[in-house]
Amino acid sequence: MNRFFFRKVLLAFMAGVLITLFASGASAVSAASKFSQEELAYMPAVQLIELFQKGETTPSEVLEAQISRVKKYNGEYNVSRRDLVNELDTFNAGKVNAITFDNFDEARKLAKEADERYRNGTARRLEGITVGVKDENEVKGWRVDAASLLLKDFEPSDADGAMIQKLRKEGAIFVFQTTVSEQYLSPMTWSRLYGVSRNPWNLYYGTGGSSGGSGAALAAGFCTLATGSDMGGSIRIPSSMNGVYGFKPPFGRVATTENVYETLGPMARTFADMVLMQDVIAGPSPEVHSTIRPKLDYPQKYAPIRGQKVAVAYFKNWLQGGLSQESDHAIDTAVAALEKAGAQVERVELDINAEGFMPTFFKGLMTTSMYAIFDGLDQHRDMFSSYVRNLETYAGKLTPQDQVNAEMMLVKLHQDVQQKVFEKGCIALVMPTLATPYFPADLEATPDKAAQVRGKTYSSTYLMLTPIWNLASRYPVVDMPVELSDKNVPVGVQIVSNTYDDLNAFRVAYALSKVIAPLYQDGRFPDFRNEK
Repeated sequence: MNRFFFRKVLLAFMAGVLITLFASGASAVSAASKFSQEELAYMPAVQLIELFQKGETTPSEVLEAQISRVKKYNGEYNVSRRDLVNELDTFNAGKVNAITFDNFDEARKLAKEADERYRNGTARRLEGITVGVKDENEVKGWRVDAASLLLKDFEPSDADGAMIQKLRKEGAIFVFQTTVSEQYLSPMTWSRLYGVSRNPWNLYYGTGGSSGGSGAALAAGFCTLATGSDMGGSIRIPSSMNGVYGFKPPFGRVATTENVYETLGPMARTFADMVLMQDVIAGPSPEVHSTIRPKLDYPQKYAPIRGQKVAVAYFKNWLQGGLSQESDHAIDTAVAALEKAGAQVERVELDINAEGFMPTFFKGLMTTSMYAIFDGLDQHRDMFSSYVRNLETYAGKLTPQDQVNAEMMLVKLHQDVQQKVFEKGCIALVMPTLATPYFPADLEATPDKAAQVRGKTYSSTYLMLTPIWNLASRYPVVDMPVELSDKNVPVGVQIVSNTYDDLNAFRVAYALSKVIAPLYQDGRFPDFRNEK
């Protein structure tokens, strides 16, 4: 009797334990499966941080969701660096090809540490948030080769760069290095070292450049944030083409080189994520003389623009025949959104065109440290991608007068934009990013791979409206997506505020983000189609 009684008690106890274990297991499974892998891969950083804090998901789960997408959509990449991609058309055909090498082993370790930090309450501002790092930003132990065969065996970096230091300090996880155009010298991202990077929205078209891998990785859901640099539009072009937000800070806001044409900045799928990342990376650095003190703080929310004047320029005179219908329509969409937000739209046109601006800009740029890129070009001509060789025309016969001409053009441009925009009381200027969104992914790899605007073929350098604000480098510029074209390629616009007046550019972008239907929501995701 006693033996039977104790047996019943023991069985009841064991059943209770099993029920408890099953319930807790079911709860764990429920928590892990509350979001799909796609949801986790694309979820904004600001939302992820809230979920991490609540224990509703973890950095490790997000990382694995994104790694799964890399394996599915990116295609081959090689840590050892290939000697040469011989067939651009066939290497990684039908894949995004946005990554040079991955850091997944270390990333998994850091993600587990981030999981624990959220559990014990020691999480930092970007704890566990994945970041794709452009093949220009120095990460300790990573090689920067600028997609060049000449540099493929370059020594790995022995320390983090200034921006990377700030991101690492706040708990960001560097998951992989992203592809670039060779020596950062093309508005599309392809090279003989890494092949062609392709747009996740439509693989026939390019990702932009030179931060094209960063833009494509974000669009494909491979990471949550990404780094970019901008010396002629290298943040804004891929932001526009991949449907993400990018910010070209004014020179000195983020620690970079002493080249006044260049700046570093954030790239993200949402306005809020761009702001979060910029707030982390901004500020002075003991390593870079030109960074500005004190640090500017970037809030998440901004005052409405109702009643504020905002200038809009279609840049009808940039090309003789005007810009593409897609670029014009994107400005139409921005104008409608500005009016819906209550802004007073002031239409203006600046006294500038591609034919007069671009040669002077490039010659001025090449009189800076960029000139060093062309050292040894004669001896190693066969190792460079075609677009690097093509730009030799700007660097071959430089004189001090070329820098003087660029400075004179800057004075004229600055006076023009001040008189027509900011002295008239406008808080920002909204303008096109590109003359067309339709650039073949392997632009200029062969003579037939060219971009056209209204039936006419142009040099790619004439189709970028971004270098204006690298010459006038003290102007902050936000690039934001406004719509998808008929060929499913995103189209963005630039929002330019007055010199070092970053927050008004953010204010206008914030207002537009509230009235323009966002990408990466409600079924508006890349579908990896491949259609000309």
